[in-house]
Amino acid sequence: MRKLIRTFFVATLLAMTGAGATVAADDLEDARIIVTAKSNTIKKWQYPPRFVVVHDQPVDVSVFEEVTNFIVSTTGLDIEPPTFVNMSEDAFDPRFYSASRYRPRQTSPGQMTSDLLIAQREDLTLSANIFVFMVSPHLASHFIALTSYGRFSGNLTRGYVEGHGPCYFKVLSNDESIQFGTILIAPTIDPDMQRACIYEEMVQAMGLMNDAQDSPFFTFDNLAEDKSRDYDRRLLAALYHAEVQNGDEVDKVLNIYAKGK
Repeated sequence: MRKLIRTFFVATLLAMTGAGATVAADDLEDARIIVTAKSNTIKKWQYPPRFVVVHDQPVDVSVFEEVTNFIVSTTGLDIEPPTFVNMSEDAFDPRFYSASRYRPRQTSPGQMTSDLLIAQREDLTLSANIFVFMVSPHLASHFIALTSYGRFSGNLTRGYVEGHGPCYFKVLSNDESIQFGTILIAPTIDPDMQRACIYEEMVQAMGLMNDAQDSPFFTFDNLAEDKSRDYDRRLLAALYHAEVQNGDEVDKVLNIYAKGK
């Protein structure tokens, strides 16, 4: 039944765009998978999220800046480059496992942030909408539990440690906006894969909720491939079109996306 509904949508869209227009059914199928959040609706940010990157090994700051610029130019949100926090071995204290705390809170009507206390020899108090953790497995597993990431996937820590799942994201929202979330990226994976993960997870955290496995169009499939980002950009731009509001039906975004061909 779901396949029939999708086929009907594509046929209707072809008729709407005119006989001379070409619309690839496969790329609309993939776009629908990627942008669907819950109950055939979409989720997006209504305000610029703040990113903080917590790492214990060197990171390529330029990749984060490049991805931030991609998001800003596509969505129109005034997002600042991430803040980077180095969890050095010299500052580590075993209290990290017992005294670290994480708490989302409201900052103003319709807007939230997350506070993270990282217990070290000198404690770190951080605030962000999205925390990006690029840390060793023994630290990552605690951050997963601390931020309630573990409740969403019981195999997340094991997959991360074994190298089967090098990167993940999770965002939470209400009726008004996506509000906060976390991203996990393995710090020791191949540099090409790490760059792909940084791009994929940051962009998807803006509201492109799902992977499209083996898609010839979109990059959201956890693979380090040299694909064009044109399809990604058009779908993200359609999601952040001025006429689209958090909670709208997916077809509204897909109609705008198709017109952008």
